[in-house]
Amino acid sequence: MTEADNGVLHTLFHSDQGGHEQVVLCQDRASGLKAVIAIHSTALGPALGGTRFYPYATEEEAVADVLNLSRGMSYKNAMAGLDHGGGKAVIIGDPEQIKSEDLLLAFGRFVASLGGRYVTACDVGTYVADMDVVARECRWTTGRSPENGGAGDSSVLTAFGVFQGMRASAEHLWGDPSLRGRKVGVAGVGKVGHHLVEHLLEDGADVVITDVREESVNRILHKHPSVTAVADTEALIRTEGLDIYAPCALGGALNDDSVPVLTAKVVCGAANNQLAHPGVEKDLADRSILYAPDYVVNAGGVIQVADELRGFDFDRCKAKASKIFDTTLAIFTRAKEDGIPPAAAADRIAEQRMSDAR
Repeated sequence: MTEADNGVLHTLFHSDQGGHEQVVLCQDRASGLKAVIAIHSTALGPALGGTRFYPYATEEEAVADVLNLSRGMSYKNAMAGLDHGGGKAVIIGDPEQIKSEDLLLAFGRFVASLGGRYVTACDVGTYVADMDVVARECRWTTGRSPENGGAGDSSVLTAFGVFQGMRASAEHLWGDPSLRGRKVGVAGVGKVGHHLVEHLLEDGADVVITDVREESVNRILHKHPSVTAVADTEALIRTEGLDIYAPCALGGALNDDSVPVLTAKVVCGAANNQLAHPGVEKDLADRSILYAPDYVVNAGGVIQVADELRGFDFDRCKAKASKIFDTTLAIFTRAKEDGIPPAAAADRIAEQRMSDAR
């Protein structure tokens, strides 16, 4: 295979990550912007997905990530019952070093140039204030502040949806949706994770946390002394008596190293693309670990930003996000009926909806 065969075009047209409708490479030399926008599908409507701002090691890594994330958004939006396809954007670079008003405005112009085929929002490294800036150049921007006609922080309903997925997992596995007395490990207590911890404590769960940022851990421990912290994710997944593991940081948390030592009976978290590669879902099933598909349970945020396009109503969004409980249960039922892992069952349901729309 030649060097060209390993490049971006090969990834787009010939790999398992391919099949996207459109991929746009964006560069603005004046501001230093380097970004990639990927539209996986518009079968159900305009592509909707956030913008990730991250210091990727290589451009190829950035492209691989945006392709995975945008594909995942197609499935997430389909399972959430939204009339949106899947899209995603990544901005390459350390946001703490290069993020600027000019860069965000330039990015907004690129999104606007797509004429509504892609609707953006917040993701890792981007925040409500950033979307307010992007929106100055692009009407197809969600996740804005209430002062600028938006819904604000979407992590609130993301955490609520993950909590509903956990309740559904408990109902399926133990016959009771309550998490009282269950030991839940949360890896990543930032944007979404700290809201999830609040739901768990209110429901009576015993919570164990970890995060690479010491300040995020200390914020939880200061407010909730009953919460236990461990050094890192390696320690968390090996915690004795763990009932539920919630990966809430970056993807790839479930891999050939973590799955064999995982003590939890359930995996249900907010992170995108938790399965490091195809086959991990079977490894989980072989160990009798119930996996709540990530793009199903973490859809609360996208439900919120989608509603922003029609005039945001929090109660309407929360009611829709609460249905993640029923959707997750339906996936477990389908998985049992078809004799397949829940991740495969969710894919089948989402693919059917997209196929019917086409």
